[in-house]
Amino acid sequence: MDTSSRTPKPAELDFHHPLEDYLGTRPFRWLLGRLSRSGRNGTALERIISSYRNPDAPFTQRLKYWPIHLFIDRMRGSVPAETFRERLASHAPTVRGLVIVARSIAEFGLTRPQKFTAPLFAVWNLTNRCNLQCKHCYQSSDKETAADELTLDEKLAVVDQMGAAFMPMLALSGGEPTMSGDLLPVLRRARRYKMHTTIATNGTTMTEKLAGELLAAGLRYVEISLDSTDPARHDAFRGVSGMWEAAVRGAKVVVATEGLRLGIAMCVHRGNYHEVRDMIEFAISIGAGCFAHFNFIPVGRGLKMVSGDITPAQREDLLGLLNEYMQSGQIGIISTAPQLGRVCLTGSPIDTGRTACSHAGSGSGTKARVVARYLGGCGAGRTYICIEPNGDVTPCVYMPHRVMGNLRENSIAGIFRDGYYDLLNDRTDRIHHCRTCDFADYCGGCRARADAYFGRLDAGDPGCLLNRQYWDELVASGVISEKASDDPAELELTPTRYGPA
Repeated sequence: MDTSSRTPKPAELDFHHPLEDYLGTRPFRWLLGRLSRSGRNGTALERIISSYRNPDAPFTQRLKYWPIHLFIDRMRGSVPAETFRERLASHAPTVRGLVIVARSIAEFGLTRPQKFTAPLFAVWNLTNRCNLQCKHCYQSSDKETAADELTLDEKLAVVDQMGAAFMPMLALSGGEPTMSGDLLPVLRRARRYKMHTTIATNGTTMTEKLAGELLAAGLRYVEISLDSTDPARHDAFRGVSGMWEAAVRGAKVVVATEGLRLGIAMCVHRGNYHEVRDMIEFAISIGAGCFAHFNFIPVGRGLKMVSGDITPAQREDLLGLLNEYMQSGQIGIISTAPQLGRVCLTGSPIDTGRTACSHAGSGSGTKARVVARYLGGCGAGRTYICIEPNGDVTPCVYMPHRVMGNLRENSIAGIFRDGYYDLLNDRTDRIHHCRTCDFADYCGGCRARADAYFGRLDAGDPGCLLNRQYWDELVASGVISEKASDDPAELELTPTRYGPA
């Protein structure tokens, strides 16, 4: 990859969909509030979507919601009705997400970014227990279960709260989630609410038996982390020999399990930056459906390898590479770097190109660009939350110190709307270039990186070329060295103290 600095290109940002003309009006907001209200048989919105163009739906429902079905026909444009039904009515998590969207617009109106009444998903570090000792672990995981970890009954009660809030997605992580005896019961409880569930694992514990149990419990996506295509380099980062072979063996088990989808995740830093293309090609070769790029963020054990962070120029070229694969359609691409949204806008055709709409997905064409304007960019404390093993809730897994509340003392609903909610939903309340950036609606900068380097949630993301001067200040102050080695053995450097006290 070319690591030379480049200036981000301008892009056309004024996209519009006819539905926007209706969503912000008071009558439509009132209607959305009525349709998304919970009753004994769910919500009217669920019944509307279920009965749309469905000859098997009760005649009374098709008759009752006929005017709204006509409105849907008008708004879906050129998308065939069968395709529309397949994407919505046949996918319960999407319908659940639409209920939250409807409730949010009813309460807040149409905002940029969109404010939500509940998180669209949670990343739950189910346990702190792990069998590895990764140099960059944000969780500082250990071999033992934390004494204050939530009990199984408490965990199931948390899932019930998510179900009641119509949260559509739950991502289970750790530590190593497969080492928790509570993993399968939590998955089964989430299945009761038709939530889309995923796990992030190091892959070393995956067996055919476990894969079958996970599938039966409702799991559909398994994300396995690899640090390098070189087994020795991967094991050097993971702290235990033989783990590359074990992880790849686990990945192949997932691919061989019909009904499970594999994703390969890679936290990119100076020690593996040059291997990203090879890793994506490797992921494709073993049958992965997705490649997930994770920003390196100095937190947890990553505090000891700050000089392993890639430069803004390197990140820009990395995002260009990710966009190349996203547009090719060879493999799904997701990234925790919100700048990917900007790169998609400037580096793909408007009518057919794909755009990153959030941490968890992308879409094609102008409709996706409209969605990205409201949903895209950093979702910390806005579209998603993190739950720690002890029930602490934070805006992001990379902000363990920013505790908003604890689930033993308060509910998800109560915690989510408190704490940093207003700040994280207002992208005009920023400093550095993030305050005035033309791409703020689609990006907003990574809040965890801003917080880690400057100790402020409203600071600029120093990993972006548009904030290059602040990266240069970090280099000048000795926090970061752009001359750091890419040898994993030499990346464990103790940095100058920075960030939150």
